[in-house]
Amino acid sequence: MLLETVIATGLLVLGLAVIGAQFQDSQMSIKKMERRIRAVELAEQQLAHLDLGLIELDSVDEVQEGDFGPRHPDYGWRMTTEPTAIDALYCLSLEILFLRRAEEYKEDDFDHDAAEVLFAAYALRPTAQKLDLGLDFGLPDEELERVSQTLSDTGVPGLDAANFDPTILAKLDFEQMVEVLPIVLDAMGLELGDLEAMIPPEILDKLKESGALEDENSDKEGEGGK
Repeated sequence: MLLETVIATGLLVLGLAVIGAQFQDSQMSIKKMERRIRAVELAEQQLAHLDLGLIELDSVDEVQEGDFGPRHPDYGWRMTTEPTAIDALYCLSLEILFLRRAEEYKEDDFDHDAAEVLFAAYALRPTAQKLDLGLDFGLPDEELERVSQTLSDTGVPGLDAANFDPTILAKLDFEQMVEVLPIVLDAMGLELGDLEAMIPPEILDKLKESGALEDENSDKEGEGGK
């Protein structure tokens, strides 16, 4: 009986050890999957910033590095920009990196060389071209005139509805951005709420603090209630 008890106890301990190891492996796999999903989301966000036309591809360094701020302190990014055989078309290589910080977040303190590459994305992007808000978005003459006048009333130099340069948005201060962005999006048939995922987090926070997004959401709820 004693021998049977010892054998049964040993088998029980062995079984618990196997289950514990499998549970630990499962936990690690879940964490890796969560990190990869977050990396994909951050890559989409970073590429979306380019699609807003806020970066002039022909004026940036070939290799750029950065992080995602205190919201995602353990994540960084590295982007390589290379010209292609087609004029004004660039090949982008974007890597999302992960490195657990030992200390609290500090700006520009991410160790890109020691970080692990979680996700790599590749994309072709043209340099930002100037837009004709009337021709490109099918605005009738009266609407185009209204948009032109509204942009002119903002007092921001360089805003031309018939020859609009998207990169000018990157040069505006926050007050000007809050005033100009809704006008441009309205001309394009978009709303601020549609671009929440594409707007940089620091700008999105300020837009929410200013009430620009809340007012829009309130209008939608009011229309829905009617």
